[in-house]
Amino acid sequence: MPASGILYGHPVSQPCRSVQWYLDYSGNTTVERKVVDLMVGAHKLPEYIGKFPHHEIPGFEMEDGFCFAESLAILKHVSAGDETIKPQTARQEARLNEYFGRHYSQVRKFSTDVFFQHILTKNEEKKQAGLVAIKPQLESYNEKLGKQKYILGDKLTLADFLFAPEVDQMEAVGKEVLAPYQNILKYLERLTTDVKGYKECIG
Repeated sequence: MPASGILYGHPVSQPCRSVQWYLDYSGNTTVERKVVDLMVGAHKLPEYIGKFPHHEIPGFEMEDGFCFAESLAILKHVSAGDETIKPQTARQEARLNEYFGRHYSQVRKFSTDVFFQHILTKNEEKKQAGLVAIKPQLESYNEKLGKQKYILGDKLTLADFLFAPEVDQMEAVGKEVLAPYQNILKYLERLTTDVKGYKECIG
């Protein structure tokens, strides 16, 4: 049975787009989507903090009023029971959990640093430092994607729903950023053509 409830988010947020993409991919029509306007500080208003005390987005409210945040927690909840993205072996599941840990400390941290410095603060020195920091990650995943279709192999998993939106935003910094990583670019193009919802939500 598909998850139901309310997803609170904003399209400028990569973690929000990860969840929105999964909902589109899975054809979920039972989760209501509400925009929280970050640009006017709606995530800091009393009515939002009453549900999400740390004023995070995305946030999810279940039908009984229970609220929780963090994109990974929400993705796990709304994708529970989806065999199309579920690891098939204990080793695959271990790799997926390994990626979950790495995503926030490396991939998301560095890509967000670069994006924010470029779009919001306009700090070229810090942006370049971020590009240096993320280079080993891009090189590693570029090599992997030269051998397999998706982040963890030839099967789509939640790792892809987390990874792709973060890397896709790098093109907003400049086409030259991803130009050396042709396998990543081919991967993003493959998601655009092969995976439902990606083009509309991310690409």
